[in-house]
Amino acid sequence: MESKLQELIGQQNVWLLVKTSNGWLKNVDILDVNGDTVTFRYESESEVDRKIWEKTTRIENIAEIEIRLMSMPKDNKKVQDLRQKFSKLLEQEIQESQEPLE
Repeated sequence: MESKLQELIGQQNVWLLVKTSNGWLKNVDILDVNGDTVTFRYESESEVDRKIWEKTTRIENIAEIEIRLMSMPKDNKKVQDLRQKFSKLLEQEIQESQEPLE
């Protein structure tokens, strides 16, 4: 768990299941992993305000880690636009990989 948390320092879309928080903390920014502790920031919102928290907890208190890889809009037009962009990028990548090296 410690090495995985180290890998995720500074990465986006990290979710942590923290045992003492009774739920998932979404979009966590992992700041430091030191010995048996991890320090991270996250936001929470209510109808009244938005709070930014910084928490240090024991690594053993982290039950699971999830990383959101992609988010796709449900709107069909937006999905089609994204598919076209991905297709073009893939075609470019294939063409570049097939070019002879000098």
